[in-house]
Amino acid sequence: MLRRIDQIEARLNPLRITAAARLTEAGTDLTAAPAMLAAARRAITDGVLGYTLLFTERAPRLA
Repeated sequence: MLRRIDQIEARLNPLRITAAARLTEAGTDLTAAPAMLAAARRAITDGVLGYTLLFTERAPRLA
């Protein structure tokens, strides 16, 4: 997950320079993004944020 945060940050930083107006028009808060990424990174490091996979299986129908 940390790698994904790094990828998002790596993509956002050049866009901040080259397309700031378009990002703002699309609703991206360029001042909040770094803080949000840092908070997500801390939550992952602290073990608060993670992910899991859930699988379900349908019970067989009774005749």
